[in-house]
Amino acid sequence: MPFSFIHTRPCCQVLASLLLGSALAACRDSVTEVPAELALAVTGPIQWDAKSQMKQIAGTRGCDSWTPTWAPNGNLYTAYGDCRPRNVPQKIGMGFGRISGTSAYSVSFTPIATGDPLDWDDAAAGAGVEALGDGPDSEKPAGMLHVDGRLWYWIRNINGGGTGIRLKSSGDYDATNPQFAWADWIIDEIGYASFVQYGKAYAGGPSAYVYAVVPMRSDATGSVSNSAYDLIPAFTLIRGRRADLTVRGSWEFFCGTSSAPAWCASSAAARPVLSRSAKKFAPRAGMTWNPGLRKFMLSLVFDPSPTTTGDSPRFFGGLMVFLSSNPWGPWQVVFNSNKTWPGGTSTSTCGSTSWGAGERADIPSKYMSADGRTFYLFSSGGDCLSIARGRLP
Repeated sequence: MPFSFIHTRPCCQVLASLLLGSALAACRDSVTEVPAELALAVTGPIQWDAKSQMKQIAGTRGCDSWTPTWAPNGNLYTAYGDCRPRNVPQKIGMGFGRISGTSAYSVSFTPIATGDPLDWDDAAAGAGVEALGDGPDSEKPAGMLHVDGRLWYWIRNINGGGTGIRLKSSGDYDATNPQFAWADWIIDEIGYASFVQYGKAYAGGPSAYVYAVVPMRSDATGSVSNSAYDLIPAFTLIRGRRADLTVRGSWEFFCGTSSAPAWCASSAAARPVLSRSAKKFAPRAGMTWNPGLRKFMLSLVFDPSPTTTGDSPRFFGGLMVFLSSNPWGPWQVVFNSNKTWPGGTSTSTCGSTSWGAGERADIPSKYMSADGRTFYLFSSGGDCLSIARGRLP
């Protein structure tokens, strides 16, 4: 039977009629909320490096679907899709690899064969996370997170037409050939889920939960999108208990508001954490906790001309970046390109394609400055791994 949790302790209910609002606020659970006085005031807009300074990484031409997470060994681990990176014998729809480097503009990418190293299509039935097939014709990446000694991986396109997600995980992510195991359930009503990122090995993250951002077809309650491809105007959250992420019942949908967060078992109760009715976002969000600012950074790609067809966001997408003290908002816009971003032509490394914001963009915590005001956006802009430095005033 559906149920919900609201992030208030029992004492709040008793004192609500007796105490002033300030005392009530002090009674609120602080595990996943940041008191307003602790979050730094931030003004935008973000200032990005000139395009001539941005980097596109060798060996990643044609690749998209990057999902970086910061692992205990100091590297970022990520999925990739729809390409043939260096040292991979054929084009694959989904693969796994490592992003290494002490500075964001000098990183390198290394693909890693998982499961059976000779089988490049063992995601569905084997212990790997490789799959063959373009677009919705194969399993594809959605979200990745290292927490509590395991690497967790939301995989999409589980059902026909690019719908449904399923969880796969590994306890030996840094082995020569990591082995992954499926959870024994599917969430059919979700098309894409991107884990909310914190620090190295989830440092600074909530002690009890992990979170993921999922798309919604509208701001109407229950309108969760089961597609990884349809453009959408809104997003919600799901959360899972760290103690039992492989149990379907540990996962809940956000069903509250920014001022009164709550969680429900059924997607029919899901409510948006962000909605912009005038925008057509790609359904693939990137959200990261910025410890210097004590705020979450949410990066979204949008289609600046949604009435046209065939204009992939990798080549023509625009970019918006939001800040909030909590993953459920409310959200402050600190950058809106209002058009294709960065625009123009990509580097020869990336094939001299048109250069858009990518089908997804992330801001890894590994490369944030101590004060949080300098950071790097990782995306599939131009159809390879593209990196841009941003600064907040």
